[in-house]
Amino acid sequence: MPARLARASAIFVAVALSACQAAATAAPPSAGGSATQAPPSAGQTSLPAPSPSTGPTGIPADEVTGSPGALTSGRYTRRGFEPRITFQVDGPWHSENAFHGFFDVQQDVGSPDVIAVQFATPDQIYAAPDQPSPITTAEAASTALQHNTRLVTVESSSSRIGGLTGFQVTVENPADKVGDAQVMHVSAGALSISPGRRLWCAFFDTPEGVLAILVGGSVARWDAALAAAEPVLESVTIGQ
Repeated sequence: MPARLARASAIFVAVALSACQAAATAAPPSAGGSATQAPPSAGQTSLPAPSPSTGPTGIPADEVTGSPGALTSGRYTRRGFEPRITFQVDGPWHSENAFHGFFDVQQDVGSPDVIAVQFATPDQIYAAPDQPSPITTAEAASTALQHNTRLVTVESSSSRIGGLTGFQVTVENPADKVGDAQVMHVSAGALSISPGRRLWCAFFDTPEGVLAILVGGSVARWDAALAAAEPVLESVTIGQ
């Protein structure tokens, strides 16, 4: 299962971001795609094309809304998400989660190998299994995540997306572990990943705060997840 969001309030109870499964009554989002959500039915084709949204520099993009159905090829954005993100999709991508401070697109929705490209604005990182730490810089976010002993750090490096250079770390929840591992917190709740899942996290400093761009996939088919995500990542614009 992809990373998911667990919300802990009277309104948000155990909700998972689109890559993961939520324990709330409504389908939550999770980091890396959700294997628990039912895939679209054979009769579904594509989302109706919404009116293009334009940013300050006029890059047109359709809206991702979290509605079921395949996205038609084209450029997309999420209205209200800051910094403004646009990206191009071609192929079997679906808009699965669209929350304040978090949205994503997924492939193979509902399968154990679901692939997700996700965008988040975290305010805390889990530097320990049950201890979120406030962060204000991309470097601090990357460093904190590597300190989380519940996760295995696969590798870390620098990353450049949309003209920004940041800090990248790939973490994994080992298949032999029990239960989800929390990764970061956004305004909608805590993002976690399930056993046997891996999450590529790139953190960037922006005028609006720390931006996280994530790729989630199963450990078993990790190379396929990266190959599917690469064209989307290469098309990303930030703040335009």
